[in-house]
Amino acid sequence: MLGRKEIVMRRERIGGERGQLLILTAFGLVTVLALSAFTINASFMYDKRNRLYAAADAGAKSGALEVHRNSGISSTDLQTFVYREITNHGFNPGGTTSVTINRPPATGPFSSDNSYVEVIVSESTSSFFDGFLALTSLTPGARAVAGPGNPNNCLITTAPPGSSPTSLGIGNTQLTLNGCSVGDAGDLDGNNPNATINGTPTPAVAVTGSCNGTCGAMGTLTLGTPPPIDPFAGPPPLAAPPAPDPATCIPGVGPVLLPGCYTSIANSVTTLTGGGQNSIYYIISGTVNISNLTGNNVMIYLTGTARLHSANNNILTLVAMTSGTYSGIAIFQDPSDNQNFDTGNSFTLSVKGAIYMPGADVDFPNSLNFVNTGCTLFVAHSLNVRNGNGIMSNNNCGDFSGAAFLSISMAE
Repeated sequence: MLGRKEIVMRRERIGGERGQLLILTAFGLVTVLALSAFTINASFMYDKRNRLYAAADAGAKSGALEVHRNSGISSTDLQTFVYREITNHGFNPGGTTSVTINRPPATGPFSSDNSYVEVIVSESTSSFFDGFLALTSLTPGARAVAGPGNPNNCLITTAPPGSSPTSLGIGNTQLTLNGCSVGDAGDLDGNNPNATINGTPTPAVAVTGSCNGTCGAMGTLTLGTPPPIDPFAGPPPLAAPPAPDPATCIPGVGPVLLPGCYTSIANSVTTLTGGGQNSIYYIISGTVNISNLTGNNVMIYLTGTARLHSANNNILTLVAMTSGTYSGIAIFQDPSDNQNFDTGNSFTLSVKGAIYMPGADVDFPNSLNFVNTGCTLFVAHSLNVRNGNGIMSNNNCGDFSGAAFLSISMAE
């Protein structure tokens, strides 16, 4: 049997070991908490940095677009455009968010080129577990430079999430976008198992709302993005052409029309003659009935209740003007004109330049053939392609040197 002294010594030794175990346990808990705090902070700051990059990109693109429109733009006005986009991304420029705007960029390969805009965005951000391991706050930041070049989006829809019809619907359709992307302000519906958006490189498809149905083949799909920049919306918006006297407007009939003001255009018209920077066809109230309509170096301007319409098996072929205020715009529908662009089956659309109809719901029912012209921008309230195929790209827009909306992209 153990003596009294030996029992006391053993108890003291066991008590000492328990104390060591408590110290090791406490140290382990501190280490685990430190690693957890570091992981949570790193993830949070990484997400914040990505949001800042998106805001910087949008601000730089908006600024460069306005510089392209007006090379004499003041620094105050330039700041207004940049701040608007950063605010749209959920930040507070001039307040909690620090924003630096440089024209030309302060550093990099474009530092001597006044057509480029640099935007640097940062924001002091409190960390989780304030004060733990001296991590009270960090300041993630982002930098972006934009200027002349090919644009990102060649297809933009403006209808918000929850709209009817859906902002962008792709049916039994293969939509090929080469060198450009999709910006959808609403929801995207893949209405058929064969619904596809592809291209070279694989196009980015940015959707503000949700994607429903077939979504796996919709390019590089990102949901929950800010609405895309409408290149015409301003502020200030691109001004509509000066309105002609309605009393001078006449029905458009016959095979050939000259630029001017029309109440409608009959399907007997086959040719819109163009040339120069004033080859504008004003349609103030009626319908442009498309049969086999061709126009080179022209713009169709729709206002009031004017609209585009086509029956089955018809073709619209347009090339936009290459100079002047409306350089690069083939179809301009006044944003307040919400008349829809509707077609019959087997419709062929071949347009080099921009189709701008932000108030219109465009519905191509069956066998759409969207011909690749090498330079396309399509802006609509909603676009639904139920069946067909199409190719869009922005790789060959050199003819429209004055068209800012076809000429701005990220540079750095």
